[in-house]
Amino acid sequence: MKTRIKELREQHGLGQETLASFVGSSQQSISRVEREQCVPSADLIVNIAKHFNVTTDYILCLSNTRRSLEGQLKVNQEIDEYYDIVSAYQKLNMANKVTIKILMNRFIEVQKEGN
Repeated sequence: MKTRIKELREQHGLGQETLASFVGSSQQSISRVEREQCVPSADLIVNIAKHFNVTTDYILCLSNTRRSLEGQLKVNQEIDEYYDIVSAYQKLNMANKVTIKILMNRFIEVQKEGN
C-alpha cells in the first residue's frame, strides 16, 4: 500500500526510529510500511496523521490536498452545512445549472453594490 509516510518523515528531518517513538510504533514497523511490505494499522495511520497535522487521506495518497486535520474538519462542516443545496444542484439539468450560476453571480454583484 502506497503511503506518504517516508516523504513526510524526510521533510521533517526525522529518522524512522524517532518517528516510531512519536507515534507509538517500532522502527521496524515504520520501515516495513515505507517499503510497502505491510499495510499500516488504522491506529498507526491516525497517529502519523496527527503527528504531521495532515489528513489520513493525504497519508494514504487518496488526496493530494495537504490539509491540516483542523482544516479538514472545517471543510467537512461547510460541506455538511450546504449538502442539501449541492445535492439539489446536482439533480438539475445543464440549462438550469447555468441559470443558477448566473443568478448567484448577480446576487454577489448586488451584494457588493450594497456594501
